Amino acid sequence: MNTTHLNFLPTKVQFGFTLAEVLITLGIIGVVAAMTIPNLMTKNQQRETVTKLERAISVFNQAYKMSFDELGDVTPNEALALGAPEYVKKYWAPFIKINSICTTYDQCGYASLNPMTTPNGTNTGSNIINGNARIGITTMDGFTYVIYTAWWDTVDNTGFTKPASRVLVDLNGSAKPNRWGRDVFALERVEDKGVFPAGYDKSNEQVNNSCNKNGNGEFCAEKIRRAGWNIEKDYPW
Repeated sequence: MNTTHLNFLPTKVQFGFTLAEVLITLGIIGVVAAMTIPNLMTKNQQRETVTKLERAISVFNQAYKMSFDELGDVTPNEALALGAPEYVKKYWAPFIKINSICTTYDQCGYASLNPMTTPNGTNTGSNIINGNARIGITTMDGFTYVIYTAWWDTVDNTGFTKPASRVLVDLNGSAKPNRWGRDVFALERVEDKGVFPAGYDKSNEQVNNSCNKNGNGEFCAEKIRRAGWNIEKDYPW
């Protein structure tokens, strides 16, 4: 019986890429990364900001409830009469886990008396701490709250004689950017109810006029709340 042997030549199968193909692929990957990574980082920063803001409001509301249950409520006029230092020591300090009470801007860790800017980066020119009118507290959560008991009376020009219920919260303490709507937000103490985002009682138009690139940013916490605790595309980030 004759056996036939067939010899097959080895076949070369090339799976490699040419240098040009590799460079094109890397270029595409780079373009996609450049488009997506900054957006992902921004989204992550926004989620972190919203989470911190909700936490900051919750902490202050818990303190409000404990203070209310133990000492009763205090009207803006009563807070004004006490002055910010005494008001904070009596009605807030015992009910919040604080690191310190600061009566000067540097005690709160800020580099200047007026460190805050509007959403477009313009300095507000507003003093963060001001004698009997505004005092700060730093907390173990990393927040800085500035509690107001008085506004400047711009009508009669009589100084800080107009009762105020404002609370400013800086979500990352004195660290930058110190910008309204980014890490700085305004809250309001409301008698017999608690603490709410400033602008809670304003129209959508008023809130949007405040919280945009050309606004003062004071109602940005309320804009976030009305969006279901989300930062939407028209938000001045």
